[in-house]
Amino acid sequence: MNQSPNILLIAGSAEAHEIATAMAAAGVSARAVLRRAERSFGPLAVPSEIWSPRDVDEVEAYLCVHKFTAVLDAGHGFDADISQIAFAAAAQMNLPYVRIVRPMWDITAPAERAASVAEAALMIRPEARVFAATGRGTLDQYHPFSGARLYLRQTNAQARSALPPFAEAVFGQPPFTRAAEADLFRRLQIDTLVLRNVGGAPSRPKLDAALDLGMRVIAIDRPPPPAGAQALDGAEAGLRWIEALPRKGVGL
Repeated sequence: MNQSPNILLIAGSAEAHEIATAMAAAGVSARAVLRRAERSFGPLAVPSEIWSPRDVDEVEAYLCVHKFTAVLDAGHGFDADISQIAFAAAAQMNLPYVRIVRPMWDITAPAERAASVAEAALMIRPEARVFAATGRGTLDQYHPFSGARLYLRQTNAQARSALPPFAEAVFGQPPFTRAAEADLFRRLQIDTLVLRNVGGAPSRPKLDAALDLGMRVIAIDRPPPPAGAQALDGAEAGLRWIEALPRKGVGL
Protein backbone atom coordinates (compact mmCIF):
# COMPACT_ATOMS: atom_id res chain seq x y z
CA MET A 1 0.00 0.00 0.00
CA ASN A 2 1.00 3.63 -0.24
CA GLN A 3 2.38 5.58 2.72
CA SER A 4 0.78 9.00 3.11
CA PRO A 5 3.10 11.96 3.73
CA ASN A 6 3.94 13.08 7.24
CA ILE A 7 4.56 16.83 7.09
CA LEU A 8 6.69 19.05 9.29
CA LEU A 9 5.00 22.44 9.04
CA ILE A 10 7.18 25.36 10.06
CA ALA A 11 4.63 27.96 11.13
CA GLY A 12 4.66 31.66 11.95
CA SER A 13 2.57 33.15 9.15
CA ALA A 14 -1.10 33.45 8.22
CA GLU A 15 -0.44 31.02 5.38
CA ALA A 16 0.70 28.38 7.88
CA HIS A 17 -2.69 28.55 9.56
CA GLU A 18 -4.53 28.14 6.27
CA ILE A 19 -2.36 25.15 5.39
CA ALA A 20 -2.75 23.56 8.83
CA THR A 21 -6.53 23.92 8.69
CA ALA A 22 -6.70 22.35 5.24
CA MET A 23 -4.39 19.48 6.20
CA ALA A 24 -6.44 18.76 9.33
CA ALA A 25 -9.65 18.71 7.28
CA ALA A 26 -8.10 16.35 4.74
CA GLY A 27 -6.62 14.05 7.35
CA VAL A 28 -3.01 14.73 6.35
CA SER A 29 -0.53 13.71 9.05
CA ALA A 30 1.32 16.84 10.17
CA ARG A 31 2.97 18.56 13.09
CA ALA A 32 3.79 22.25 13.34
CA VAL A 33 6.63 24.05 15.07
CA LEU A 34 6.76 27.73 15.98
CA ARG A 35 9.84 29.70 16.87
CA ARG A 36 7.86 31.55 19.51
CA ALA A 37 4.27 31.62 20.63
CA GLU A 38 2.11 33.21 17.96
CA ARG A 39 -0.04 36.05 19.16
CA SER A 40 -1.68 37.22 15.97
CA PHE A 41 -3.34 34.17 14.42
CA GLY A 42 -4.66 31.93 17.20
CA PRO A 43 -4.17 28.17 17.64
CA LEU A 44 -3.16 25.90 14.80
CA ALA A 45 -5.39 23.08 13.56
CA VAL A 46 -2.62 20.46 13.82
CA PRO A 47 -0.49 19.46 16.83
CA SER A 48 2.17 22.06 17.47
CA GLU A 49 4.95 23.08 19.80
CA ILE A 50 7.32 25.98 20.38
CA TRP A 51 10.77 25.06 19.12
CA SER A 52 13.71 27.07 17.85
CA PRO A 53 16.41 24.72 16.49
CA ARG A 54 20.01 25.81 16.82
CA ASP A 55 21.62 23.89 13.98
CA VAL A 56 21.15 21.38 11.17
CA ASP A 57 21.92 18.38 13.36
CA GLU A 58 19.11 19.31 15.75
CA VAL A 59 16.64 19.55 12.88
CA GLU A 60 17.78 16.22 11.44
CA ALA A 61 17.25 14.54 14.79
CA TYR A 62 13.76 16.03 15.05
CA LEU A 63 12.87 14.88 11.55
CA CYS A 64 14.03 11.36 12.37
CA VAL A 65 12.23 11.12 15.71
CA HIS A 66 8.90 12.12 14.19
CA LYS A 67 9.49 10.23 10.92
CA PHE A 68 8.64 13.20 8.75
CA THR A 69 8.63 12.67 5.00
CA ALA A 70 8.56 16.33 3.88
CA VAL A 71 9.09 19.87 5.19
CA LEU A 72 6.70 22.69 4.37
CA ASP A 73 8.22 25.96 5.57
CA ALA A 74 5.56 28.63 6.07
CA GLY A 75 7.44 30.37 8.85
CA HIS A 76 7.75 34.09 9.38
CA GLY A 77 9.32 35.79 6.39
CA PHE A 78 12.19 37.10 8.51
CA ASP A 79 13.11 33.78 10.17
CA ALA A 80 15.71 33.16 7.49
CA ASP A 81 18.05 31.28 9.85
CA ILE A 82 15.40 28.67 10.64
CA SER A 83 14.59 28.28 6.95
CA GLN A 84 18.25 27.79 6.08
CA ILE A 85 18.94 25.03 8.59
CA ALA A 86 15.61 23.31 7.85
CA PHE A 87 16.39 23.29 4.14
CA ALA A 88 19.91 21.98 4.76
CA ALA A 89 18.61 19.21 7.03
CA ALA A 90 15.93 18.19 4.52
CA ALA A 91 18.52 18.13 1.73
CA GLN A 92 20.87 15.91 3.73
CA MET A 93 18.01 13.48 4.43
CA ASN A 94 16.72 13.65 0.83
CA LEU A 95 13.33 14.96 1.95
CA PRO A 96 11.18 17.35 -0.12
CA TYR A 97 11.28 20.96 1.13
CA VAL A 98 9.38 24.03 0.03
CA ARG A 99 9.38 27.63 1.29
CA ILE A 100 6.12 29.60 1.18
CA VAL A 101 6.77 33.29 0.49
CA ARG A 102 4.26 35.97 -0.37
CA PRO A 103 5.20 38.81 -2.78
CA MET A 104 6.80 41.75 -1.00
CA TRP A 105 5.35 45.24 -1.22
CA ASP A 106 6.71 47.51 -3.90
CA ILE A 107 8.63 50.10 -1.88
CA THR A 108 9.28 53.24 -3.90
CA ALA A 109 10.18 56.84 -3.06
CA PRO A 110 9.44 58.64 -0.86
CA ALA A 111 9.58 55.44 1.22
CA GLU A 112 13.11 54.19 1.91
CA ARG A 113 14.59 50.71 2.14
CA ALA A 114 17.08 49.11 4.52
CA ALA A 115 18.76 45.72 4.54
CA SER A 116 18.28 45.12 8.28
CA VAL A 117 16.84 46.59 11.46
CA ALA A 118 20.33 47.69 12.47
CA GLU A 119 20.74 49.57 9.19
CA ALA A 120 17.30 51.17 9.59
CA ALA A 121 18.22 52.25 13.13
CA LEU A 122 21.23 54.13 11.79
CA MET A 123 18.90 56.03 9.43
CA ILE A 124 16.76 57.43 12.26
CA ARG A 125 17.12 61.18 12.59
CA PRO A 126 17.73 63.02 15.87
CA GLU A 127 14.50 63.86 17.73
CA ALA A 128 12.44 61.50 15.54
CA ARG A 129 9.34 59.92 17.06
CA VAL A 130 9.49 56.40 15.69
CA PHE A 131 6.89 53.63 15.48
CA ALA A 132 8.62 50.26 15.09
CA ALA A 133 6.75 47.22 13.77
CA THR A 134 9.79 44.96 13.77
CA GLY A 135 9.16 42.83 16.86
CA ARG A 136 10.45 42.97 20.40
CA GLY A 137 13.29 40.65 19.49
CA THR A 138 14.84 43.41 17.38
CA LEU A 139 14.96 46.00 20.17
CA ASP A 140 18.69 45.60 20.82
CA GLN A 141 19.39 46.60 17.23
CA TYR A 142 18.04 50.11 17.88
CA HIS A 143 20.58 50.78 20.63
CA PRO A 144 21.99 53.39 20.94
CA PHE A 145 18.80 55.18 19.88
CA SER A 146 19.29 58.55 18.21
CA GLY A 147 15.64 59.64 18.07
CA ALA A 148 13.37 61.15 20.73
CA ARG A 149 11.13 58.11 21.34
CA LEU A 150 10.64 54.60 19.99
CA TYR A 151 7.15 53.10 20.16
CA LEU A 152 7.24 49.34 19.79
CA ARG A 153 4.15 47.44 18.69
CA GLN A 154 3.32 44.40 20.82
CA THR A 155 0.30 42.14 20.59
CA ASN A 156 0.63 40.68 24.08
CA ALA A 157 0.36 42.79 27.23
CA GLN A 158 1.70 40.11 29.53
CA ALA A 159 4.51 41.20 31.82
CA ARG A 160 7.97 40.98 30.33
CA SER A 161 11.40 42.40 31.00
CA ALA A 162 11.49 46.17 31.20
CA LEU A 163 12.04 48.13 28.01
CA PRO A 164 15.00 50.51 27.76
CA PRO A 165 14.31 54.16 28.65
CA PHE A 166 14.01 55.25 25.01
CA ALA A 167 11.25 52.72 24.20
CA GLU A 168 7.56 52.36 25.02
CA ALA A 169 5.24 49.46 24.21
CA VAL A 170 2.05 50.04 22.20
CA PHE A 171 -0.36 47.14 22.65
CA GLY A 172 -2.98 46.11 20.14
CA GLN A 173 -4.55 43.12 18.45
CA PRO A 174 -5.01 42.64 14.71
CA PRO A 175 -6.68 43.14 12.39
CA PHE A 176 -5.53 46.75 12.17
CA THR A 177 -7.27 49.12 9.78
CA ARG A 178 -5.78 51.96 7.80
CA ALA A 179 -7.92 54.51 9.64
CA ALA A 180 -7.06 53.11 13.07
CA GLU A 181 -3.35 53.12 12.28
CA ALA A 182 -3.55 56.74 11.11
CA ASP A 183 -5.36 57.72 14.32
CA LEU A 184 -2.67 55.98 16.39
CA PHE A 185 0.16 57.72 14.54
CA ARG A 186 -1.50 61.11 15.01
CA ARG A 187 -2.15 60.50 18.70
CA LEU A 188 1.46 59.50 19.37
CA GLN A 189 2.79 62.24 17.05
CA ILE A 190 4.77 59.68 15.06
CA ASP A 191 6.87 61.03 12.20
CA THR A 192 8.82 57.85 11.25
CA LEU A 193 7.65 54.29 10.64
CA VAL A 194 10.09 51.38 10.59
CA LEU A 195 8.58 48.10 9.39
CA ARG A 196 9.59 44.84 7.81
CA ASN A 197 8.51 44.20 4.24
CA VAL A 198 6.50 41.07 4.98
CA GLY A 199 4.10 41.61 2.07
CA GLY A 200 0.44 40.68 2.06
CA ALA A 201 -2.74 42.57 2.85
CA PRO A 202 -3.15 42.07 6.65
CA SER A 203 0.08 43.93 7.51
CA ARG A 204 -0.34 46.64 4.88
CA PRO A 205 -2.58 49.20 6.71
CA LYS A 206 0.24 50.75 8.75
CA LEU A 207 2.29 51.33 5.61
CA ASP A 208 -0.61 52.95 3.76
CA ALA A 209 -1.56 55.06 6.79
CA ALA A 210 2.00 56.33 7.17
CA LEU A 211 2.21 57.26 3.49
CA ASP A 212 -1.19 59.00 3.71
CA LEU A 213 0.12 61.13 6.56
CA GLY A 214 3.36 62.00 4.79
CA MET A 215 5.46 60.21 7.42
CA ARG A 216 8.95 58.97 6.78
CA VAL A 217 8.85 55.22 6.05
CA ILE A 218 11.82 52.87 6.30
CA ALA A 219 11.00 49.36 5.04
CA ILE A 220 13.38 46.48 5.74
CA ASP A 221 13.89 44.06 2.86
CA ARG A 222 12.88 40.47 3.53
CA PRO A 223 15.72 37.95 3.28
CA PRO A 224 15.51 35.57 0.31
CA PRO A 225 14.58 31.87 0.63
CA PRO A 226 17.48 29.43 1.02
CA ALA A 227 19.57 29.24 -2.15
CA GLY A 228 18.40 26.33 -4.27
CA ALA A 229 15.13 25.82 -2.39
CA GLN A 230 11.77 25.64 -4.12
CA ALA A 231 9.67 28.69 -3.25
CA LEU A 232 5.92 29.05 -3.74
CA ASP A 233 3.50 31.94 -3.29
CA GLY A 234 0.56 31.36 -0.97
CA ALA A 235 -1.24 28.65 0.96
CA GLU A 236 -3.02 27.17 -2.07
CA ALA A 237 0.28 26.56 -3.82
CA GLY A 238 1.58 24.87 -0.67
CA LEU A 239 -1.44 22.58 -0.54
CA ARG A 240 -1.00 21.63 -4.20
CA TRP A 241 2.64 20.79 -3.38
CA ILE A 242 1.47 18.45 -0.61
CA GLU A 243 -0.99 16.72 -2.97
CA ALA A 244 1.82 16.14 -5.48
CA LEU A 245 4.19 14.55 -2.95
CA PRO A 246 5.17 10.98 -3.85
CA ARG A 247 3.54 8.19 -1.87
CA LYS A 248 6.03 5.56 -0.85
CA GLY A 249 5.05 1.91 -1.13
CA VAL A 250 5.31 -0.16 2.04
CA GLY A 251 4.89 -3.87 2.58
CA LEU A 252 1.73 -5.36 4.03
